[in-house]
Amino acid sequence: MKKKNLIFGLGLCLLAIKSHAQFVTGNSMFVNIGTIFSVDSLVLIPTEGLNLGGDYVMNVEHVAVPGSPTGSIERKYVFNSPINFSGSVGVIYNPSELNGNTESLLEVANSISDESAFVTFTGSTRNLGMHYVSKDVADLDIRMLTLVNGQSALPVTLTAFNATKAENGTRLVWNTTQETNSDFFEIQHSTNGKVWHALHEIRAAGDSRVLNDYSFLHADPSGGDNLYRLKMVDRDKTFSYSQIRQIVWDGLTALTVFPNPASDQLEVSAKRKILIEKLKILDSEGTLVKEIDASGKPITLQGFATGHYVLKVIYKDGSSESRHFIKN
Repeated sequence: MKKKNLIFGLGLCLLAIKSHAQFVTGNSMFVNIGTIFSVDSLVLIPTEGLNLGGDYVMNVEHVAVPGSPTGSIERKYVFNSPINFSGSVGVIYNPSELNGNTESLLEVANSISDESAFVTFTGSTRNLGMHYVSKDVADLDIRMLTLVNGQSALPVTLTAFNATKAENGTRLVWNTTQETNSDFFEIQHSTNGKVWHALHEIRAAGDSRVLNDYSFLHADPSGGDNLYRLKMVDRDKTFSYSQIRQIVWDGLTALTVFPNPASDQLEVSAKRKILIEKLKILDSEGTLVKEIDASGKPITLQGFATGHYVLKVIYKDGSSESRHFIKN
């Protein structure tokens, strides 16, 4: 309750002062966890440290993003490049900016690129008395931000995107309530949040104002962290990304080498064998001795000196695993 009072008190002050058209962060701005950071009625409360030291420029534009049946409110925040944010993101608006939208239906909408790639997130928290709408997000890239009627389309309204364990796989489920000009969903996977690869494509509804349910089973997750996101592609090839969902699988690595010690050949067994890109063998000093393309065949050790070695498996998603073995 104390945090909310601070936010709303700050919001009143912000609405009372003249709005700035532009805000520049400079190259050394950092917002600590739980710190309320607000500028021009945009309120950010990070649950992870927020680094704004990349010379970010934020413009406040008092024009609506086009939509159907109504566009956004007449306020949007535009960053010169996406900022990655986890925590509570909120907007304090003036009733004169509603642009025909119903306050009780307002939701946070975000785009990672431009006005053609907005995604509306349902489940926002609204305080009608303070004219404040907020949403808890995780690992969200913010490029353009506004508020929109939850029944409008800008152009994809993603109602939910969830990941759960299903036996030895990951079940991804999502649904939309609005789609305009949508083409397909690309399910993407990563183990480090930096390198992503496509798992599958699912055709979208195209133009729809009814609830659409989608699902996908990732039958071959990695041991450890598994990160998932949706790339939502429109017919004109513009796209946006969903929030990221994480599933942690323990005990799925199952990378073994045998026999160990080995004499003439070494065999590799891995749960993710079909995702192996290459294998490397390093000696005890870390020097590369041999590099092999993934073929599934036993590795010939002819010419290897007796001693300790490391087999490093490189997967197509950029991750890797290593196992020690002895050459007799």
